[in-house]
Amino acid sequence: MSFTFACWNVKRFNYTPQRARAVSALIAGHDPDVIGILEFLAKDAARRLVRSDKFSDYDFAFTDSDQGIEILVGWRRSKFAQVLFTQRREMQVGNNRLRPGGLLSVREKSADVFHNLLFLHTDSGTDAVAYKNRQTMFGKIWSLQRALAKLPEAQGQARLIALGDLNTMGRKGSPNAKTEITGLTAAATQNGMALLPKSHEKTWRNIGGTMSNLDHVVASQELQFAAASGLPGALITVDGWVNRTGEARQNFVKNISVHSLLFGTVL
Repeated sequence: MSFTFACWNVKRFNYTPQRARAVSALIAGHDPDVIGILEFLAKDAARRLVRSDKFSDYDFAFTDSDQGIEILVGWRRSKFAQVLFTQRREMQVGNNRLRPGGLLSVREKSADVFHNLLFLHTDSGTDAVAYKNRQTMFGKIWSLQRALAKLPEAQGQARLIALGDLNTMGRKGSPNAKTEITGLTAAATQNGMALLPKSHEKTWRNIGGTMSNLDHVVASQELQFAAASGLPGALITVDGWVNRTGEARQNFVKNISVHSLLFGTVL
């Protein structure tokens, strides 16, 4: 048994028919069993998007916070025997302007164990406060990993996937973005997890052409993933503006999202 997942920051999504068609088409093109869509500005925009016939086989849940930029999580109802959704408010690190995590626990048919997908949108910024908040939020991932592994039915295996816009942009002065990612990689390893390699390193791009490595998948080391196309050793497929050039790339960044979609297959 296996299942697929996709996660995408659609960047302050307000509903327009053209943008909704583009977003739903890119997601549906990968046919994921689990979907996490970040940065909805209004719940009505999310409701209108999921009414698309491309999502007729999915059920959805939504985070709820004072921040107003929410995470929509969906799952294919015909795929799983049992599904649990919880908001992880500890990911707000005591700050109401930050977003809770969306934790989806799924049990496949004919399976006895749950896999846990934690969709995240961490604090953004290079100031000291934002950087500290991110590091604290990363620490919450490791705490959840340990807690899940201690469950009697888990038998020491958390089966946790933490993914989304982790905003690894470094801190003004030092450490820089690359060093923050190196630190995230090391911390994941120390806590029984791994930062999964992607088909494209850069996942964010602005209109001016500046690119950054912000979106990631971190997973428990006991999990196995199918190989992704692109870079040798890649386990996560990156799609969106990265697979377009010239005017098509500019239009995608301007009208759809500055972030790229992440897609993977759990074996």
